[in-house]
Amino acid sequence: FLAIRASYSTMLALVSLVLAALAAADKPNIVFLLVDDLGFNAPGYQNPDLITPTIDKLAAEGIKLTQLYTYKFCAPSRGSFLTGRLPYHLPATRSNFIPCSIPDGIDLAYEMLPLKLARAGYETHHVGKWHQGFFSPAYTPLKRGFNSTFGFLEGGEDHYTSKTFEAQCTPLDVDLAENGAPAYGKNGTYTSFMFTERAVDIVKSYAGSTTPFFLYYAIHNTHAPVEAPPRFVNKYSFNFPLRNHFDGQVSVVDETTRNVTDALKNAGLWNNTIVIWMTDNGSPVQVAGSNAPLRGGKGSNWEGGVRVPGFVSGGLVPSKMAGTSLDGLIHITDWYTTFATLAGVSADGPGPTPLESLDVWPYVTGQAAASPRTTIVHDHRMYTNETTGAYRKGDWKVIVGGKDGEAQASWYGHFSPNMSNPKPSIDIYDCIATPCLFNIRDDPTEHINLAAAQPAILQGLLADFKALDQEYHPPKNDPPNDRAGYCGAIRSHRGFVAPWRP
Repeated sequence: FLAIRASYSTMLALVSLVLAALAAADKPNIVFLLVDDLGFNAPGYQNPDLITPTIDKLAAEGIKLTQLYTYKFCAPSRGSFLTGRLPYHLPATRSNFIPCSIPDGIDLAYEMLPLKLARAGYETHHVGKWHQGFFSPAYTPLKRGFNSTFGFLEGGEDHYTSKTFEAQCTPLDVDLAENGAPAYGKNGTYTSFMFTERAVDIVKSYAGSTTPFFLYYAIHNTHAPVEAPPRFVNKYSFNFPLRNHFDGQVSVVDETTRNVTDALKNAGLWNNTIVIWMTDNGSPVQVAGSNAPLRGGKGSNWEGGVRVPGFVSGGLVPSKMAGTSLDGLIHITDWYTTFATLAGVSADGPGPTPLESLDVWPYVTGQAAASPRTTIVHDHRMYTNETTGAYRKGDWKVIVGGKDGEAQASWYGHFSPNMSNPKPSIDIYDCIATPCLFNIRDDPTEHINLAAAQPAILQGLLADFKALDQEYHPPKNDPPNDRAGYCGAIRSHRGFVAPWRP
């Protein structure tokens, strides 16, 4: 009897495994390619000066998203994607986790996307930039749900040496980690090359597999410093060397995209894969790039800071949607619920704030006529005695600049800096003391302030904005800087950045 019972239990376990495998086989692979600091006036399908044939072809055959939004700088956009919460609820908005010696990170109460997908049988992988906190191992990619990780923990580094911007603790100060440990001996290669090689290897490993996977490749380019290998720089011949180097970085992104998508096709995975390609915020106009024709850039709530290029690709794009453009509102946070729903798991979960991500897949695939998103809180800052930020409702957008106004209130041209304006100022302000109102559909470049002409609409948006005061906001102040602990960890890890607290 015991033997029969044991056999029956074994059989049930095997059946459960088979059913789980069959269910997993029906789930799409998900590849999320997030480019760094590449503004609206890119890639080539937006700006023909840029040489990006792979991206242009994928966009032309896929679904372009023309009102795709992020936060105005790096870490909050990434945190919003990974948690399904709008950025103003996240501590990263306070200072972008800068300096990195501040012991801070995205709240551990939030269940990040890889954990969600793991519940649905996915294997999950992170490559490239992290920038979500790392002072304790609990905040690092493996502990937040990824099965593997290879990249850098902070917000930026040298593209060739992997030397972090900030440390100045040791002669090395290398920020390169692999699966929870310093990646000794792997620095010294142009980062986009080694990160792309890892992404391609991950894709290849699933050839013939029925296990679904999620690949989050946070591409290092086009973040400063402006560095590209000569074979990419030499594609361009502008009289302004900085532009040739930056545009070379954009062409590196194109090769990265080609290598990853070719790997999917060669491994026989393309037909069951969704690829999302987008950037994390606008270009920093004082460093390099272009958000033309939009106003402002990275660090501002103008469209040039928060509206980004992006598209949906992969073999699961419905044929009727191939080659189309959608102008409904989509925010980077919406991919959280979209991916969870595609995987067959609930997107709801714990955390200081409720889920705000929306499932946009029915809209993207043409099953729904309109995007479910009708509002975006671009920012709602309560770190000082006055509340500032920006809010979108339908076609209307209000910017609340406070007594100082909203910076970068200018249009910086086809490329910035440039020969006629080698040191563009970001200290140009508008919406000073009095909020500005724009109709973004009619005036996407934010030239015409309609606050005086549309007082009722203005007051309605301001009432919504004011109501946000009652919602959860992160603490006003950063945790105390712990440079001694930060540098101590780098020294104890032979010059490599690492967590410094339990």
